[in-house]
Amino acid sequence: MELHTLGPAMTDSYAAAQIYQRNHRQTELTIVGHPSFETILTHLDGYRGQQLLIPAAFKSSALNASWGDVHYALLEQMTLRDCFMTALDPLVVVQRCDADNRIGYTHAATAQLLARIVSGVTVQTATSKYLAYRAYQENRAGYVLTNEKNVRLTPHEKIIKRLTPKMVWCVYQIN
Repeated sequence: MELHTLGPAMTDSYAAAQIYQRNHRQTELTIVGHPSFETILTHLDGYRGQQLLIPAAFKSSALNASWGDVHYALLEQMTLRDCFMTALDPLVVVQRCDADNRIGYTHAATAQLLARIVSGVTVQTATSKYLAYRAYQENRAGYVLTNEKNVRLTPHEKIIKRLTPKMVWCVYQIN
């Protein structure tokens, strides 16, 4: 059976899928990483009989939806089968000290968190915190909220906040 979630392997979702896979060895699960949850959610018909792993903190700017919105909107297409909790890899907010802008990148689910930590930031979202870090680098943005494991600090950057949250994960059967 395939377990669909956000990829690549550097994402929290993929790491949670690996934990779920290890804890459910009685079921042969193959993890399938996708470029976004939106990709999965808008193509559910192609994944009938398979599973979806999604965080309770899911939020999508593209779909203008949160986990609760998706949960209720797709009741006929997905059935909640299991939930579990993991510690996320530590999150950090990095400031580029020589940036000439107040742009910050992160995932939609952590956009409000970044805005609370960095006042006056203009938040740009990406489909994963990993891709947010890449966009921050490519666009020489002022800030990023991402997983600490993604970060390679330069002499012109500093970590201004470190967080160690836990996450609830939901496993759905796709009908």
